[in-house]
Amino acid sequence: MSERFKTVTIKGREYQISKWPAREGVYIVTKLSGLLAPMFAPLLQGVDAKKLLNAKNPSDLDLHGIDIASMFKPLASIPEADFMYLQDKCLAVVKVKLPAGYINVVNDNGSVAIEDLEEDGMLVLTLMVHAIMHNLAGFFSGSPLMGLFGDTQATRSAT
Repeated sequence: MSERFKTVTIKGREYQISKWPAREGVYIVTKLSGLLAPMFAPLLQGVDAKKLLNAKNPSDLDLHGIDIASMFKPLASIPEADFMYLQDKCLAVVKVKLPAGYINVVNDNGSVAIEDLEEDGMLVLTLMVHAIMHNLAGFFSGSPLMGLFGDTQATRSAT
């Protein structure tokens, strides 16, 4: 079973990423799979399925011929409402450590609770990626595909 919380440090601030509630998480994972599957199709083209299944690390796979641009094409076609839904769900499970303790980075009404999120789009994207990877970790644990995302399972991040 994966850990309930993950702590990451981004730009000198500590954030705590938690899991989505199970039923909500299943829905989000289902929605994400529709987005992620087309992204991984170019990655898997020409890859020997037997080698993929038997790989112990990402370095066991030949990834030189991957068309990175094709991988990210599906992202450009996400309707804004779907992207905002995903962003809201990701940020809803993130807390920031302040001197008084951890607080949610977004309020119940969806407004940002910390100024950093209002002004730093890359921080928002980084937190989204950490939330998605933490919540998907159980689906990929032990798979060489996990290594394609880098060391997102580490307790600390230098991002």
